[in-house]
Amino acid sequence: MQTATEAEEHLRVIRSLMEKATIYRAVSAPTALAGGIAGVIVGTAPVQGFFNQHFPGTSFQIRWLLALFVTLAINGLLILREAQRRGDPVVSPGMRTAFRALLPPVLCGGVFFALLPGTYVPAFLAIFYGLGLLATAHFAPKSIAWLGWSFLVAGLVTFIFSLLTNRLPGGLTPDLTMLATFGGFHFIYAACTWPRRASSARGTP
Repeated sequence: MQTATEAEEHLRVIRSLMEKATIYRAVSAPTALAGGIAGVIVGTAPVQGFFNQHFPGTSFQIRWLLALFVTLAINGLLILREAQRRGDPVVSPGMRTAFRALLPPVLCGGVFFALLPGTYVPAFLAIFYGLGLLATAHFAPKSIAWLGWSFLVAGLVTFIFSLLTNRLPGGLTPDLTMLATFGGFHFIYAACTWPRRASSARGTP
């Protein structure tokens, strides 16, 4: 059971994160653009051919994990730069709260992504990625929640269709499905939020 001091500290952290929601929007727009670009690159035929040759059997998983890693790394660098600009500690109480919220869906997504056959991988990656974004909804801009719901709904629809037909919707391959979700949704998010990132970076709503 939380003590009064612990509860006050928890509320203070949440309040601080909510106050910085517009700052996170400024960071998330270029991160989303990077995610879309990374998705397109790993989904191209030359990159597929290279990984199929050197990593037969695991090419799909390695390529898309690489795209996810690049996206998260760029996001981390942007957060670091923003923290330095504002004079805030990088590993702040708010950052620790965000990591704790993200850990369960990210851990589950990684396990499902690594072990399931290719037909179901795009669905579960979208589901757990969406759940990870929604886990930050209490201290992130509303646009992040919309992105999370987009991934979650797309993942559930894809999974149900795959379960019933043993194939992906529209006859898509796993790579094309990932391009449409991981790549496409990030491009759409970046296009919708980029015009507001300048005012967000200044801390105005």
